Amino acid sequence: MTLPPYPDRRHTRILLPTSAAHAAVLAARHQAPYIAGASAAQLGWSKAGCWPEQAINLHPLEELRGCQQEGDHWSIGALTRLSSLTTQPLLRNALPALHEALTGVGAPGIRHIATLGGNIGFGGDLVPTLLVLDAQVDWLQGNGEQQRSTLADWLLQPPAHALITHIRIPPQASGQCVFMEKLASREAFNPPRLNIASCWQWQALTEHRLAASGAGLAPRRLRHCEQALTDSERLLTTSDLQPLLARDLPELINQPLLKVAANLLHAQWSKSRT
Repeated sequence: MTLPPYPDRRHTRILLPTSAAHAAVLAARHQAPYIAGASAAQLGWSKAGCWPEQAINLHPLEELRGCQQEGDHWSIGALTRLSSLTTQPLLRNALPALHEALTGVGAPGIRHIATLGGNIGFGGDLVPTLLVLDAQVDWLQGNGEQQRSTLADWLLQPPAHALITHIRIPPQASGQCVFMEKLASREAFNPPRLNIASCWQWQALTEHRLAASGAGLAPRRLRHCEQALTDSERLLTTSDLQPLLARDLPELINQPLLKVAANLLHAQWSKSRT
C-alpha cells in the first residue's frame, strides 16, 4: 500500500477496534496499517516523512497477548512483547533457539516495546529462526474470518490487511540442532545485512530447515539448499553451496554476501554433525 504524503504523525488518525476481528475489518475498510509497539513502523514513517492517514491501534487488545503451551505446541499472542518472552523459563527450556534469537534483537529498550507479531510483519531478526522452528501463524482476514498457515507460506504472499493473532511453535525435539547467525553493522537501528538460520535433524525421514533474511532480502526458506543437503551423502563445500544459494537468494547473485552466506551455512552444517 502506498502511504499518503503526510509529513508527521499529527495528521494520522488513530482507530480503536473493540476486538481483533473488528481490527481486521477496520483495516480492510480503511486500507490502514496496524500499530502496536510501532518501533519499526514509526521509524520508517519518520525517515520517509510519509505517515498514513489512518492507523489501527492494537495495543488495547488483550486477546492478542500471552504465552502458553497448548498440546503439542507453544502459542504466543502477536502483541506479546519480546522482553516478556525472554523472562519465561518454561519457554526458554522448550525453545532455547528462540530465546537466543530474542535476546539478540536490538537493545533492551527496543525489546520492551517491540512485539512478536510486529517483528514478523516487518520481516525482522526473528523470522529466520521462526521459519526453521516450523512456526505457524493464526490470522484474521478482512472479514474477520480466522485462518491458519505455516509462516513459510504466509511470507510467500501475505494477505492484504490480514491480522496475525497468534504464533504457534512446536518445542525443539531431542536431537535437533538449531543455529542462527547475523552479519550486522554497528550502527543503531540498521537491520542485519545477512541473517542465516538452520535446523538440522539427522534421524531418518526428517528434513533439514534453512532460512535467511537481511537488508533488502525478504525472509524465506532456502528450499534448494534444503533439498541438496538432505539428499547428499557427503559434506558439501562452500563452492557447492553457492550455486544453490544463488537460486534461493537471487538478489545476492554476483555479490560478496553470497559467499558469506555459503560460509555461514557450511559452518552450521559442520557444527550439527559434531
